[in-house]
Amino acid sequence: MSNRKGIKILLSTSLIFPAAAVVTVSNTEAASITQIENAVQKSVSASQILRRACSIEWSGDGVTRPYAEYNTAKKAYSEAIKLVNTLSSSKKQAYLAKLDESQLQIKRAIYYIDAISAGKKIEAKKHFLQSQLEQGILSSETVKAYHELSYEIKKQAALLDPVYGKTTREAIRANFKESAEALRDELSYPVTVKMALDQVSASLAKGQSETVLKEAKKILMFLEVTPQETYKKQLRTEWETLQGKIPESMKDAEYKDLSLLNDQVRELRELVKPGVSHAKVPALYDSAVKLSQEIKNPASKQMFTDAIKSEIKQLQMPIEDLKHLLTTKAAAAGIPPELVKAIALTENGAFQQFTERGEVFKSPDNGYGIMQVTPLDEHDDRYNWEKAKYDIGINIETGIQILLEKWKYAGSRIPVVNDGDKEVLENWYFAIMAYNGLSKFNDPNFSEEPYQLKVYSNISKWAQVDAEAINKDDLEISYNPSTGQAIFSSKMKYTTDKQTPSTQLFKKGDSIVISGAATFRDKPSTAGSGTSLAKGTRITILDGPIEDNNKYNLFSWYKVSVNGKDGYVASVGLK
Repeated sequence: MSNRKGIKILLSTSLIFPAAAVVTVSNTEAASITQIENAVQKSVSASQILRRACSIEWSGDGVTRPYAEYNTAKKAYSEAIKLVNTLSSSKKQAYLAKLDESQLQIKRAIYYIDAISAGKKIEAKKHFLQSQLEQGILSSETVKAYHELSYEIKKQAALLDPVYGKTTREAIRANFKESAEALRDELSYPVTVKMALDQVSASLAKGQSETVLKEAKKILMFLEVTPQETYKKQLRTEWETLQGKIPESMKDAEYKDLSLLNDQVRELRELVKPGVSHAKVPALYDSAVKLSQEIKNPASKQMFTDAIKSEIKQLQMPIEDLKHLLTTKAAAAGIPPELVKAIALTENGAFQQFTERGEVFKSPDNGYGIMQVTPLDEHDDRYNWEKAKYDIGINIETGIQILLEKWKYAGSRIPVVNDGDKEVLENWYFAIMAYNGLSKFNDPNFSEEPYQLKVYSNISKWAQVDAEAINKDDLEISYNPSTGQAIFSSKMKYTTDKQTPSTQLFKKGDSIVISGAATFRDKPSTAGSGTSLAKGTRITILDGPIEDNNKYNLFSWYKVSVNGKDGYVASVGLK
C-alpha cells in the first residue's frame, strides 16, 4: 500500500481482485437489481475512462500517472462487486462477466502507473547526470552518476515491459528508458577512458605493471574514438601526463601499435576537413587502416575502422554544398554560374576532388580535382597548385581564375563575341575553348565533339538554358605550324542571333517580369507541389540561389514573392 498526495492506492503488479467474494446476507438485505445494474454500469464506465487515460492513442501521454481515474475505477469496482455478491450464484454470473473487464482495465492501469513511476526514477538519475555534465568536465562524481543511471535503467526496465498496448509501451520506453540509454551510450567511451586513467594512476603508484598495461591499452582503444571533443581534450591532457610515467619496459608491441594508431587518427582529424585534404593524408590513411586491421579485439578493430572512415568521409562534400560553392564563387567573379557548373560536369562527371585515400583526383593529362586545373609545367607558379589539389574551394577558385584569364584574351588572342558582356552565355564561346586548349581538338571543323560544344550541351540539358554556339561554318581559324596553337587574326569579331543572359546571377531584392511560363513551388525541389505562373508575372527575389542534391540539376532555386505570397522558382523560370 502507498499513499501519494493523500490518496490511498495500491501500485503493485501482484494485485489480485477477488472474482466473487462471499458476502453473507439475508434475502431481505440483498440490493435491488436496479442498484446492482447501476453500480455495474458505473464500474464499467469508470474502467473505460481509466482505459483511455492509460493509452496514448486516447488521452494518456505516457508521462502522467492517472491517479484520479485509477482510484475512481477501483472504488466503483469495489462497490459493484460487493453488491453483485449479494445475489445467488445463478443470478450474478452475467454481472461478474461485465466486471471482469473492469478488473482487467484496473490491472492494466497498475502496470501503466508502475511503468511511469519506474521511468521517473530513471529520469531523475538521468537529470542528475546531466547536471554533472553541465560542468563541462568528466569528474569522479560524473562517473559515479553514470553508473547510477546505468544501474537504475537495468533495475527499472522490468516494470516497463508489462504495459498493455505496443504503442503505449513504446512511448513510455521512448520517454524514459530510450532517452536515458542514449545518454548512457553517448558517454560510454569517455567514461571508460576516465575510469582507465584513474586506474592507471593508482596502479602506477602501487607498481602494478600488469594492470597499468591493461588499462593503458583500454585508454588507447577508446580515447581517439570518443565522440565528444570537449571530453576528449580533457582526457587526452590527462593521458599525456600519465603516458610519460609508464616505463618503456612495460610497453609491448600491441601497446606501441595502438599508441601509433591513436596519433595517426588524431593527425587525420586535424588535417581532414569538409572538402579539404592534405598531401600527408593518403599515407596516413593507408598506415592507420593497416594498423587498425591488426587489432585483435573485433569490437575495437571495428571502432577504429569506423573512426578512420568517418574522418576520410568528410572529404566528400554533399552535392548541394559543392554546387553552392560553384555557384557562389562563379557569381562573385561575375561569371554565369550555369557555365562554371557545366565546365565542372564536363571536366569531372563524378564531381570528384579526392580519391578514397584523400589523394587529389588526377586525370591522365594531369588535371587536378573537380575543375581539372593543370599547371603548364613544373615551373608554373601562377597559382598555388598544392592548395588547388587539396582544397576543393581553392580548386574551384583556381578554375574560375583560369577561365577569367582566358576571357581576357578576347580582342588579342581570341575573338570577341557580340558586345563582350560577361553575363551573356554566348559571349564565352572562345574563352571556354581556351580553358581546355586552343587546338584542333576543339575546332568543330576537325573534331566531332569539341570541348566548348560539350559545355554548351550540358548547359542546355542540365541547366535548361539554350545558348547559341558559333556556327562552325563561320569560324576562321589557322594554326601555328610549330606549336599547333589556333590563330584567329583573320576574324576577331563574331555575333550570334541569340544573346542569352545567365538565369543565376539574381540578387535579393531584384524584381523580374518573366518572359515565359514558370512553376511556383512550396519548396526548392521538383518534388514540391507547384502552381503555374503566366508569362508577364512579376517576381521579387527574397533569397538564393539555393542548390539541391542532384548533381545533374545545374539550375538553381530562388525564394521569391509573387503577389505577396512566398515560394520557390527554379532559375530556368527566371527568363
